[in-house]
Amino acid sequence: MKLYLKLGAIIVGIVVLLAIWLPNLIIDRALAKGDGSTIGGVLVKNLDEDAMEVAIQEAIRVWQDTPITVEGGGVTATVDPKMLVFDVASSVAEYRTLTDKPWFAFWEGKRTVHLPLQVIGDEQLIKQLESMGVWEAETTLNEVIAQASYLNKHSIEATVADTTSMEAERLALSIEQIPTNAKGVLALVNTLNDYIIAPNEPFSLLNVLGEKVEEANSEGVNFVASLIYHTVLQTEFEILERHAQDKKMDYLQQGLDAAVNSVLNKDLQFINYATQPTKLKLMIENDTLKVELLAQTKEKEITVRVSKDKIVQPRIITRYSKDLAMGQEEIIQNGQEGVRVEVYRSIVENGISKEELVSRDYYAPINRIVVQSSRQPDVSDGTSNTSNDADLQVDLDGDGLADSPVQPPSTNGNTSSNTTTPVTTNDPEIVYGYYDKGGNFVQTSP
Repeated sequence: MKLYLKLGAIIVGIVVLLAIWLPNLIIDRALAKGDGSTIGGVLVKNLDEDAMEVAIQEAIRVWQDTPITVEGGGVTATVDPKMLVFDVASSVAEYRTLTDKPWFAFWEGKRTVHLPLQVIGDEQLIKQLESMGVWEAETTLNEVIAQASYLNKHSIEATVADTTSMEAERLALSIEQIPTNAKGVLALVNTLNDYIIAPNEPFSLLNVLGEKVEEANSEGVNFVASLIYHTVLQTEFEILERHAQDKKMDYLQQGLDAAVNSVLNKDLQFINYATQPTKLKLMIENDTLKVELLAQTKEKEITVRVSKDKIVQPRIITRYSKDLAMGQEEIIQNGQEGVRVEVYRSIVENGISKEELVSRDYYAPINRIVVQSSRQPDVSDGTSNTSNDADLQVDLDGDGLADSPVQPPSTNGNTSSNTTTPVTTNDPEIVYGYYDKGGNFVQTSP
């Protein structure tokens, strides 16, 4: 009986040892992968705890030098990595717990483990992700933390939320017919449609369009930019950069247009300082482009006013050609008056109206170009009686005077051909000049 008891005790002891040893063997083999243990991707093999913390802190410092880019749903945000809080001490303590061998596993080798860093996002980071409006803040934050825990990539794909709720209210609208010379408008519209303008994030038309801007000509790009600018003017967005076109267009009023040129680094930029995100909607219907800004609520009433500050008349430039018949003229270019305009925006909130000057633009006049015949009537070298013949004194301009009168002979018998008869006119006074960089009008002589 005693023998059976001893055998039973031995068997129980073996079973206990196996129960303890086998799980540890399985865990050890599962963890023993790679050439050395890491914490947050930092190699910590053969380092004591102090050395581990120093190595990890240095790796974190280098990783935090590069901003994190979070993108999704047409919205891109830059996150400061310093808004992530790393608990290095707890990460090292967890590493020691997993790698220290139990007393009964003296035969085991050194374990290899790969642990993530313990990271949390501070309150400022959480508020930034929540303010985007178009993202699921919690799941996006978890993705940022997951990448940071291994000091991994700085580009994060955000989890996009349902944005249909943003289309509840229309903040602004602009509709214009697409000019016949505007090419590539559809490609730009497809890129910009449903773009989310997040609060406090600058919008750059060139950055959003990217390489798509090359698929349209300058007329197409400027047309789309002008309608977006006109729409944004009807909101409280702050205009950061905008350039006027150099001539009057067939759409919109002067002062409401915009010019964008990637080569000349001319951009359209603005920022949404409101607390809610806004959706940009573009649609083409029957050769007409419609641009809208939509949001959950419309909090303020905004109107736009254009004022013509000064009108500058064009000059008349006369050219001569022998290819035209005598008395004939052709208009090569119709003149157009120049103008300086001021654009004001009125914002009504709680019954209080506040008007602000948005821009002051100068559009130079377009001169009128006329080509006239250089041919003159033939004048004979006869006697003075011939010069008084009414049939030979031609009146082409209808002012009742001979256009090319023959002068009486000089004392030496020659006739002067350089003297002309002054012509009076009742045209109104024309102002010629330009505006300098300070916005001052400088008058010049014709």
